Amino acid sequence: MRISMARTAPFVLSALLVVPSMAAAQTAERSRTQGLKETDRFVKAGGSTVDAVSNAKLQTQKTLDAYNALVTLPTTNMKGDYKKLMKSMDGMNARVTEAQQKIDEMKQTADVYFAGRAENIKSIQDAQLQERAKQRLTESQEQFGAVVQSLSDAGKVLELFRKELADHITYLGSDLTPSAMTSLKPDAEKFNARGQQLLSETDKALGAANPYFQGLRSSQS
Repeated sequence: MRISMARTAPFVLSALLVVPSMAAAQTAERSRTQGLKETDRFVKAGGSTVDAVSNAKLQTQKTLDAYNALVTLPTTNMKGDYKKLMKSMDGMNARVTEAQQKIDEMKQTADVYFAGRAENIKSIQDAQLQERAKQRLTESQEQFGAVVQSLSDAGKVLELFRKELADHITYLGSDLTPSAMTSLKPDAEKFNARGQQLLSETDKALGAANPYFQGLRSSQS
C-alpha cells in the first residue's frame, strides 16, 4: 500500500498544479470573450440610437412641412391640413421619445463597455503597451462624449421646437381662420428657423456618431 501511494503521489500533485492553471486560462478566455460581447452590445446600441435619431429627424421634417402647408402656404383645406399637422406632431413626439430612450440605453451600455476595457487593460504586463491601451481608451471615451453631447444639444433645440409648435397648434385650434394664419406668419419665420437649426444639429450629431460606431465595427473584423 505504501508503494502504491508513493507512486501515485506525483500524479496527484501534478493534477493539483494543473487545475489552477486551467482555471486561470478559463478565466482569461472568459474575459476576452466577455469583452467582445460588451463591444458587440455597445455597437448594437449605438446603431439603434443612430436609427432612432434619424427617424426622429425625418418625422420632424415632415412636421415642419405640415406646419408650412397650413400656415405659410395657401391652403384650400384648412381643417384637413390642421388635422394632418396634429397627427404629424404626435408622430414626432413618439419618435423623439423613442430616440431619447435609445440614447439613455446607449449611455448605460457605454458604461459597461468602457469599464470592461479598463479592467482588461490592467492585465497587460508590458508597461508601454498598457500605457498605449489606456491612451486609446481615453481617446475613445472623449470621442463618445462628443457624440453624446451633440445628441444632447439636438435634444435641447428639439424641446424648444416642440413647445413652440404646441403653442402654435393651440393658437390655431382656438381660431382656425385665414386671418389667424396671417397673424401667425411673423412667428412662423422664427419657428422655421428653429426647425432648420434642429435639423442641422441632428445632422451634426449623426455625422459624429456614424464614424465612431463604424470604427468600433471595423476593430472587431
